[in-house]
Amino acid sequence: MELQLMRLRKQAGFKSRDDFANALGVNPLTYKGWETGRTRLKLEDACDIADLLRCTLDELAGRDFRPETYADRRQAALNSCYSKLNERSKTELAGLASTMTADASRLSVKSREDTEPVVSEEIAEAV
Repeated sequence: MELQLMRLRKQAGFKSRDDFANALGVNPLTYKGWETGRTRLKLEDACDIADLLRCTLDELAGRDFRPETYADRRQAALNSCYSKLNERSKTELAGLASTMTADASRLSVKSREDTEPVVSEEIAEAV
């Protein structure tokens, strides 16, 4: 990962380091140290820079982070619940899920456009 200070600064319209340092309210030599990588940024300073540049900390750090998205919103809810389980519960849940998929493949189910899956109110509210 490489800080993207210079690229983001120029993209934001600040042509010189000194102009940006002044807008940020820091000593130009301090800012130069950050931009050249000779000095590490503190989180508080990085937040101030990101605010001024209107970017995220991930962008500033040169980190390409995109949270997972799912076409089915229930998948995200399931993943969230799963992440909170202990190892034993995860194993039990995986066994239950494989049993459910095996049962579903054995059943012959006629589908109609007006048929909705039956879900208990308790499960529907959790999702």
